[in-house]
Amino acid sequence: MVTALVAAQHQALADLPPGSLPGPAEVAKARLVQRAPLDPVTWPRDESWRVALQRLLERIDDSVLPDAARRARTALAAADPADLEALADRFLDGKVAAGEAAQAVFVAAALQVAWTRMAALLDAAALGGGEADSGQCPACGSPPVSGLISPGGTKFGHRHLHCSLCATAWRYARVRCVHCGSTDKISFRQLAGTTYLRAECCEQCQGYSKLFYLEGARAIEPFADDLASLGLDVLVGEEGFSRIPNPFVLGVMDPSGG
Repeated sequence: MVTALVAAQHQALADLPPGSLPGPAEVAKARLVQRAPLDPVTWPRDESWRVALQRLLERIDDSVLPDAARRARTALAAADPADLEALADRFLDGKVAAGEAAQAVFVAAALQVAWTRMAALLDAAALGGGEADSGQCPACGSPPVSGLISPGGTKFGHRHLHCSLCATAWRYARVRCVHCGSTDKISFRQLAGTTYLRAECCEQCQGYSKLFYLEGARAIEPFADDLASLGLDVLVGEEGFSRIPNPFVLGVMDPSGG
């Protein structure tokens, strides 16, 4: 299903109507209050995300959808704009109930399309430069879905975090908690026999994040490979570490328990 959903996202992005973007004044205001320019809390979304949702519902390959996804697709197609906006608000607030998790997958995919378009059109100067101090996306303020470690610099390589909402990638300190910023009491976990994937665990705040090592794998897609490695989430969750789940499993995985 995820493959079909991503294919539909690409189609929706290709003909998405122009939307609104923050101008210099809005960017300056966001910086003043220490918010990212496309932060969903402060930057009002326009109707383009609902257009993206409509495109997704129309173009996704129905033959690969499980029954729950088909029912969710039918319900969303018949929903009025106010109900869709309320569901989007709950998703962005991380308050998706288990009963609406299937619908939230389509909503998340549509919001990703809209925010990816905005991030791609945003002036790079609005993001600042160099290595970000925060573990949150400099474009929209969302948490990263995972990080990629590439060769270079010191023997430990470079880390780039990848946004769970707008697909922006940014440099971040090689060994540093993305949740609290601590560089102390950082430890790592990995599944037996796996060399390309680790969980960076912070003993200070009990948060964790995933790291994919490009030298140990042929190709990595941060979002998809995060979904494909939920076993690691279970492992570290059993030790008491937690993170904000991948958007496609919000409402299924408990944020407080991995």
